[in-house]
Amino acid sequence: MVKMKITAEERNAQIVRVAMKLFSQKGFKGTTTREIAQKAGISEATIFKHFAKKDALYSAIIDKQCNDRKGESLLMKKLEGKEGKEVFKEIATFLIQTHQEDPTFLKLLMFSALEGHKLSDIFIRTRGMETLDYLAKHISKLISQGSFKKVNAPIAARAFLGMIIHYSMLQEIYGLKRFFKVPVKKVVDIFVDIFFEGMEARHA
Repeated sequence: MVKMKITAEERNAQIVRVAMKLFSQKGFKGTTTREIAQKAGISEATIFKHFAKKDALYSAIIDKQCNDRKGESLLMKKLEGKEGKEVFKEIATFLIQTHQEDPTFLKLLMFSALEGHKLSDIFIRTRGMETLDYLAKHISKLISQGSFKKVNAPIAARAFLGMIIHYSMLQEIYGLKRFFKVPVKKVVDIFVDIFFEGMEARHA
């Protein structure tokens, strides 16, 4: 039977999928390009043909997780037209659902940070800071409107994102989801209410 020749785009996607799976299982130091090639059923040369440097592979992994086919941020697209509390709900829902549906990328970021690899650094400098800056600007806007207390907006943004990321880590990496099963919408509503309870300005 003749094998169908796959396109360069399809081969790229295959290499990224296999690399993500192996990296999330064995870490970056414990995974070689030879292993990736064997699992993908290709040669190491083919990997280097598609990704000449490891940074290119790391960037492709981030693109797969965070971007649409046009290279635009999936989260930023969802935030278009959102205001007030809906911004917080959209961010929290997107992150929790994404981690719940496939925790692989969350594990990759953990491995990368612990092992001193570049993937987490690349992610933080790109999509991570993009989300943090967007949320900080939104919080600043709510402060200027008198809706929120006068606080350091970037720190407040980190506090909110910290709640969400920590929840996902406990659920998906530490395995708390075996004992704690609550619908995503309810979790999001509670987190957003807690944050707003502490942030909303109290007018006499």
